[in-house]
Amino acid sequence: MKKFFHVTNKTIAEAKRIFGLSKKNAANEMIGRAHQSVKVYMFDSTNGSEAVYDHYPTNTRLIIATNGAIIDVYEIGKLPGSNRSACELVRSTILRGLKEEYNRLYSQWMDVEVTFAQTSLEIAFTKRAQIGEKDAAVLVQNVKKLSDLCFENSKRHKERSKLHRELIELERAFVPYL
Repeated sequence: MKKFFHVTNKTIAEAKRIFGLSKKNAANEMIGRAHQSVKVYMFDSTNGSEAVYDHYPTNTRLIIATNGAIIDVYEIGKLPGSNRSACELVRSTILRGLKEEYNRLYSQWMDVEVTFAQTSLEIAFTKRAQIGEKDAAVLVQNVKKLSDLCFENSKRHKERSKLHRELIELERAFVPYL
């Protein structure tokens, strides 16, 4: 079965800049390359909803979402904004730096994720303790505790969402250097 693709405006603009195509031709060309491309890498931070595909005949690297959206396009072996092939030493240094930053950020994200899960579990236990409770003082204490836990969890949720977005951006930064 043939998969249907659609191209984002950002990708069309990037294809026009890199390959010198017109707007209409850029969209059609990217869709054609997507059909003939090979999957080379899946993003961990998006749970596999985005992947990197290579179209070797034209040295093109595409980021494609599972819904068929072509999110970004690069030339294989070229740094973004550069007309020359990247020196292997520079590429490996940049990639190593990106991996170190990714590992640091991933560790931070996992710590927040664990804290969020622990707080969620504590919220569930507190709600469960409220069921059938007759003592008004205990109920008031549980309500205050729930309020504090929910506020804490709200902060953790925002923090983990922010870190997750940063992880996705950083993982996309790997693409030109793979």
